[in-house]
Amino acid sequence: MFKRKLTLLILIIPLFTHAQKWEVGFQMGGTNYLGDLAPEIVLSETNMASGLFFKKNVNPFLSHAFGIMQGQISAHDNNFKHLEVRNLSFSSSILEFSYLFEFNFFPFGLGLHPNKFTPYSFIGAAGFIYQPKTLYNGDFIKLHGLDTEGIHIESNKNAYSLYQFAIPIGGGFKIKLNKSINVSVNVGFRYTFTDYLDDVSTTYYNIDVLENIYGPIASELSDRSENSIGLAGKQRGRPDLIDWYIFSGLTLSFQIRNKVCFEF
Repeated sequence: MFKRKLTLLILIIPLFTHAQKWEVGFQMGGTNYLGDLAPEIVLSETNMASGLFFKKNVNPFLSHAFGIMQGQISAHDNNFKHLEVRNLSFSSSILEFSYLFEFNFFPFGLGLHPNKFTPYSFIGAAGFIYQPKTLYNGDFIKLHGLDTEGIHIESNKNAYSLYQFAIPIGGGFKIKLNKSINVSVNVGFRYTFTDYLDDVSTTYYNIDVLENIYGPIASELSDRSENSIGLAGKQRGRPDLIDWYIFSGLTLSFQIRNKVCFEF
């Protein structure tokens, strides 16, 4: 009798988990930034973010998630006493496509008796599109084409690409509301491979050359300090510090429950 029950259990478990392994959901929350204009997270610069994801739960501990997120990042030197003399600011949209490998610390989502709560962590890969802008005379001006640090002039190459890669890493908590609905709270840091999310990285360039090639707006946006501190070759940013952006928020997801068919 025991052997029969054990055999039946072995047959049922994979069928049960197969019926619930797919999950679809959305996330709402905020976006933040760390970089040359914000060496620490500034909560007042938190902007809205939203996204959708599709997930495959491999087993009670491991999942693969594919998602799309969009948000806005921003910063201003005036948020920090030691930076305000530079007087630079920016904002940028972020559109991200990502793959996340999730690990649950407790069995969750699948199986006959899954936990209703678990902490979890994730790491993955992402590609994103961004477009740094700054407010100038009441209008938002795109900074990429103005070459504010003279990179294109010196190297005859584009200043930087607006298409970049990132490594998402983070975690949170998952809660099972019922058999089909899960809620989670998470924070995900994105390590990028660029120092130009904010259009600031290296040194000031000769503003007269910038004005001759790109016009007066380029030179004025390169050095926005009141005392014209932007001498050619003087430090403007921190090229040794890569920029980060952060997505955080609440997710609501629904498990797709297929009809279970028994095959012997």
